Amino acid sequence: MSSAPNDGWVALRAVDRELACCLLFTPSASRGWLADLLSLLHELESAVRIPSEPMLAVIRLQWWVDAVAGDDPGAAPLVGRLHHHLADGRLQQDQLVALIGIWQDRLQQAPDDAPSCWAQAFSMLMTLQVRADLEPVAATIGHVFAGGAAEAVTLPDLADMRRICDADTRWLFLLACMLRRGLDGGGAADDSLLVWRMLAWRWGVRLPS
Repeated sequence: MSSAPNDGWVALRAVDRELACCLLFTPSASRGWLADLLSLLHELESAVRIPSEPMLAVIRLQWWVDAVAGDDPGAAPLVGRLHHHLADGRLQQDQLVALIGIWQDRLQQAPDDAPSCWAQAFSMLMTLQVRADLEPVAATIGHVFAGGAAEAVTLPDLADMRRICDADTRWLFLLACMLRRGLDGGGAADDSLLVWRMLAWRWGVRLPS
């Protein structure tokens, strides 16, 4: 069940470069399990979006429940890394099942409502990081991250976020900066200077307005 320290981050970078860049500014001790949780969220989203039939989505989500609850860490690389975090006590099985449950509930209630789904998931990530005070703002960021209308929510003040986010939750602040910049017309997907911009944001320099 062992894995190299950077395996989770490298895997996330292949799926979501921007999120991976945000995690560069978190402590290495937290980066791996956060990267794997964010990769899991992307896997769950794919499970809902890709299948042509709702029942296939149900089966794919149940596969993840069985994978994290089972005893076969070799089922997939991400499963192996999640089992590693379970074994070292960083994560609990019921926490992973609860995350998957957000997508299972979405299938039953509002299959197309990705923003609400990601809002709940980001809020739960703050619970796992023992930052209940950040749950509301994390929900807002998750909503916008998943394509929800920014005018439907109140994005946080970035200077305030920078002040209240600690090293382990700095990724959320940087993601908020990136989303704000995107709303202002500055895309991140092809931004060759993204990491340098994040470095400036991390120190409070030229925060997006």
